[in-house]
Amino acid sequence: MFGVYSVLRIAGKVLQVALVCSLVGPLSFAIGQLLPRDRFDYRRFPYRPLGFELSGKLYRRLKVQWWKDRAPDMSKIVRGVFKKKLNMKWDHAYIEELVRETCVAEFVHYMLMLASPVFLFLLDGWEGVAAMAAYAVCNLPFVIIQRYNRPRLVMIMERKAARRTSKG
Repeated sequence: MFGVYSVLRIAGKVLQVALVCSLVGPLSFAIGQLLPRDRFDYRRFPYRPLGFELSGKLYRRLKVQWWKDRAPDMSKIVRGVFKKKLNMKWDHAYIEELVRETCVAEFVHYMLMLASPVFLFLLDGWEGVAAMAAYAVCNLPFVIIQRYNRPRLVMIMERKAARRTSKG
């Protein structure tokens, strides 16, 4: 039976996890904003499409197109951040910058997943393992969104470049 001590202990653990998440998320976002975009090549591993993705079929099976816009997006919250949305500025440079932004976002979420073992040091036993797994799994949808969007953006960018060269 849960006593007052047990409830307070659980509340303390939840507060620890919430505190870590509320600090690590914005910190990783800030670090991501400082990363040089020219270091992220969408044609190279790990950002290029991989065989198991089945040319996007995997993501269509996961219905990413239906839920991706419901996920939190820091570019919608923080002013002055590159907006990760196609708009009337559909020129090659803008789309390429948007493609690189997807690489940066994917990288940041990979780093957050790799940082999840910090919960093993904060919480004992199964609580640490559960928090670690939950934190890693909660970052996975954001990686999936980037991997879904990037090939589609690259295709648009390449079509724009082909039209530009054909117009000569």
